[in-house]
Amino acid sequence: MCLALLAAPGPAGVGCLVQQRCYQDRDCPTGACDEATGSCVDYECLQDDDCGGFPFECVNKVCEVACSDEPLTCPEAMVPICGSYCVDVWEASRQDASEQSAGTDGSVAVSQPGVIPWYSSDAEGGMNRQIAASACEAAGKRLCTAQEWELVCSTLDGLGYAYGDQYDASICNGIDTFCDCDGDGEPDGEAVYPHCREECDASFHVMPTASFPDCTNEFSVFDINGNVWEVVLSDDGINHYRGGAYNCSDSERLHRCDYDGAESGNFPSAKGFRCCADGEPGS
Repeated sequence: MCLALLAAPGPAGVGCLVQQRCYQDRDCPTGACDEATGSCVDYECLQDDDCGGFPFECVNKVCEVACSDEPLTCPEAMVPICGSYCVDVWEASRQDASEQSAGTDGSVAVSQPGVIPWYSSDAEGGMNRQIAASACEAAGKRLCTAQEWELVCSTLDGLGYAYGDQYDASICNGIDTFCDCDGDGEPDGEAVYPHCREECDASFHVMPTASFPDCTNEFSVFDINGNVWEVVLSDDGINHYRGGAYNCSDSERLHRCDYDGAESGNFPSAKGFRCCADGEPGS
């Protein structure tokens, strides 16, 4: 769903990704599909719970964000969001993960830099909301809701990507990031351009957490766009994946903060997650 941002000094709302045709509500980032026309329509809320609860409020049938100025204490390796909840700074990883390996210990999720994140490359199985929720709960946390995740990604400015409104293939880990258009065997770095893999070699691959220092935002959360998909909490029986991954065929579109990679026939691979927590009021 799209969230208008009460605290944002810029545009009044978050732009939605328009799809060619929808068939059901889950096809729409707005959460509502006009099946007769196949068009996504604006989502209308009736109460705060329709928006996910604080800091999301229903104002004139529109979900908006109203942040609290009260301090919030978060667990280690988490940061506070809007005085409401905490989120992992880095994508979830296993306790025994390293720079070269994702590890094998599936007992609890941790948030740490410099390691391969916990993910599954199985396109039709592997990481899902149940596995992720269990790993977060073992760490004394919980799986982020879709609304919480999108606010972390788009920030209070309603950005298309965590780093800004314009896609930049060199900032986060996507399918174009390691393009070698000049043939020197090294990634082109800042010289890379969107969709360069269509014309050049691209050695795309997963990277250790926090490998891209600019792939962050005002909340100081890293890799929320790219690297691995992040499954979010849902109760509709479908796994919803957000943020895109290193191997998305169209990173410009699939890395967007408002894109919902729901499992509805096209199963994404490189599926991971990150945890949220309620935090404790106080400095």
